[in-house]
Amino acid sequence: MDFGSLIPLAGISIPLLAIGGSIVQNVLKSQERRMEIRLQAQQGKNEDVTRQIDALRAEVAGLRDTSTQFDMSLEHSVERLEERVGRMETKAALHSPRPVAAPQSEESQPLGLR
Repeated sequence: MDFGSLIPLAGISIPLLAIGGSIVQNVLKSQERRMEIRLQAQQGKNEDVTRQIDALRAEVAGLRDTSTQFDMSLEHSVERLEERVGRMETKAALHSPRPVAAPQSEESQPLGLR
C-alpha cells in the first residue's frame, strides 16, 4: 500500500471528521436537552400528583374530624334524650293514679263477715 496516496485522502477526511464530530456532538446535546425537558415535565407531574395526594390526605383528615365530632354530638344527644325519657317516666309514675281495689261483691266476701 502506498502511503503517498493516503495523504490527500487524510487532508479531506480530517475536516470531514471534525465537521461530522461537531454534528454528532450537537445531535447528542439536543437529545440530552430533550431528555432533561422530559424529566422536568415528569417531575412536575410527580410534584402535582404529590400535591393532590397531600390535599386528599388533608381532606380525609378533615372528614375524619367532622365525623368524630358528629358521632360525639349524636352520642351526647342520645344521652340527653335517655335522661329526658327517664325523667318523664319517673314523673308519669309519680302522677299516675294508683289502681283502686274494686269493691268485692257479697258473694265473694268471706263467710261470717256479712
